[in-house]
Amino acid sequence: MWFAFRSEDLSFLDRARTVHVAEAVVAAPRAAVFAAIADAGSWPRWFPNVRAACYVTPSPHGVGTVREARVGGTRWTETMIAWDDRCWAWTVTRASVPFAAAQVERFAFEDAGSGTRVRWTVALEPRLLARLGAPLAARTIPRLFTRAMRNLDAYLV
Repeated sequence: MWFAFRSEDLSFLDRARTVHVAEAVVAAPRAAVFAAIADAGSWPRWFPNVRAACYVTPSPHGVGTVREARVGGTRWTETMIAWDDRCWAWTVTRASVPFAAAQVERFAFEDAGSGTRVRWTVALEPRLLARLGAPLAARTIPRLFTRAMRNLDAYLV
């Protein structure tokens, strides 16, 4: 069963009811970090619990591209709303769990010496499931992101 989400743009990050932000520095240069993150097929190799991810729209990929992902036991469909080596983001359009009414995720990239500072923002209008899990999410998201970026560092070596 699928649950529809309301599509949003980047302005949702400033008005969402719930926003989680985590950041880390990856040793690789920005172009390499962006290329790995934009490579949907690489996600199972470095982002915890991502079982599969792929683009379902034809190349070239960019804003408007649709990605499908299996994360843990859930499925997600997302539409890309920003696509460059400074800002890469999507809006969730549907999921197999009634998690939120709307959700936008953004990866922001900044040069940090010879590496890259990556900031992950998860913004949502939570439904009951997300509201109940909010205390856990506040602790889990930064840990999950730290682990993902450590894995990405190793993947890019």
